[in-house]
Amino acid sequence: MTELDLTPRDPGEVSRSVGRRRSLRNLVIVGGLTLVLAFVLYQALTSARVFFYNVDEAVERRGELVDQTFRMQGTVVSEADIDGSGALRFTMAFGDAAAEVRHTGDEPSGLFDTGEKVLVEGRWEGEVFHSHQILVKHSEEYVEDNPERLDYEVEPAGVE
Repeated sequence: MTELDLTPRDPGEVSRSVGRRRSLRNLVIVGGLTLVLAFVLYQALTSARVFFYNVDEAVERRGELVDQTFRMQGTVVSEADIDGSGALRFTMAFGDAAAEVRHTGDEPSGLFDTGEKVLVEGRWEGEVFHSHQILVKHSEEYVEDNPERLDYEVEPAGVE
């Protein structure tokens, strides 16, 4: 028969090896969570950014913006027509440049007209800007044209 070793061991030796394993495990978990968080943050920031250019800047940088979605600002300078495929076509300008726009998607509001400032979102496809969203910028003319519809009588706070 073999004898059983009953020599007392140093209790610190056992707890140190267990502590090292736990420390390594915690380090791996924290590192993994950090990588996941960094990936999610990177995806959110890169997919959420949409650049904004005036028509003259967008036309000048057309070659480098080919595969990018961005917003372009300008003034509608031609009457809008609907082509054979149902897309809305018009020309917009800013500065000394003009761009032909082909819009598919929701029709713009009743404020969309020649001379109005618009913001279109889309991308270049050749020489034509293909838009999927139009935002019409409107002025504050309503207040000037209809002042009787607004109530400016406001009593100061604390007065009864």
